[in-house]
Amino acid sequence: MQLQLEGIVKNFRDKEVLKGISLRLENGVYGLLGPNGAGKTTMIRILADILQPTKGRILINGQDKNACGDEYRAKIGYLPQDMSFYSDFTGRDYLEYVAALKGVPAAEAREQIEALARNVGLSGDLHRRCVTYSGGMQRRLGIAQALLDNPEILILDEPTAGLDPHERIKFRNIISAYSKDRLVLLSTHIVSDVDSIAKQVMMMEYGKVERLGSSEEYVRQIENCVWSLRIPVERLVEFQNSAVISNVVPHGDMMEVRVISENKPSADAVPVTPNLEDAYLYIFNYLPLKPAA
Repeated sequence: MQLQLEGIVKNFRDKEVLKGISLRLENGVYGLLGPNGAGKTTMIRILADILQPTKGRILINGQDKNACGDEYRAKIGYLPQDMSFYSDFTGRDYLEYVAALKGVPAAEAREQIEALARNVGLSGDLHRRCVTYSGGMQRRLGIAQALLDNPEILILDEPTAGLDPHERIKFRNIISAYSKDRLVLLSTHIVSDVDSIAKQVMMMEYGKVERLGSSEEYVRQIENCVWSLRIPVERLVEFQNSAVISNVVPHGDMMEVRVISENKPSADAVPVTPNLEDAYLYIFNYLPLKPAA
């Protein structure tokens, strides 16, 4: 599977939200990171065929997606950032409804629903109405519907919102298992969601994707830029106003602070091994893109 974006521009009235994005994506997991307002959801909705670009085109295996019509949409599994449900639908009703929209035969749909419910931990809750689900359960239901009919392209917008740490780990394991023979695009604010499973991570800001690389490549770029030091609790608020801090751990009346800095932040600071979250903070604080004029 190959998905190619060529010069994708999206305008909403006089505002240009996407500014000529060109990418080539193949099977595997791609993480999409960026601050609020970067254009991530707009790009995802265009890939999911919910929005049409103002300019540019999308190719699937070399063919314009608009020429594919329903065949393109049949290849897509999509989890939106915000979900809504009919008030009288149970979890099973909802999955059967989505399966019918996707044209999955009833007998096959029942088998898939049972298997997916087990995978996302909803087997004992399919009889309940969706509106009674917790936020985390609704996200798990959304993940299950996106996986119905084994889509070749899986597009996930903030898929772990509302999930607890254990559920997020389970979600990553599910996506890893399903990504073997398909393309997965995962947009998130939680860097750890993509750190261990994404083969490539895109950094997006001001409607542009200017950085694409592996977690290892990003981390190598910030060697000698991550430090650990201890400061008194009363200094923390003042210190964080002038420093980029990625983590704080209390130690009695002292705070162990993880700092992102190109220069040694204090005489007692010691260098520590960076991770992708450190790289994300470094890029968006020290190497930010400039908005278009």
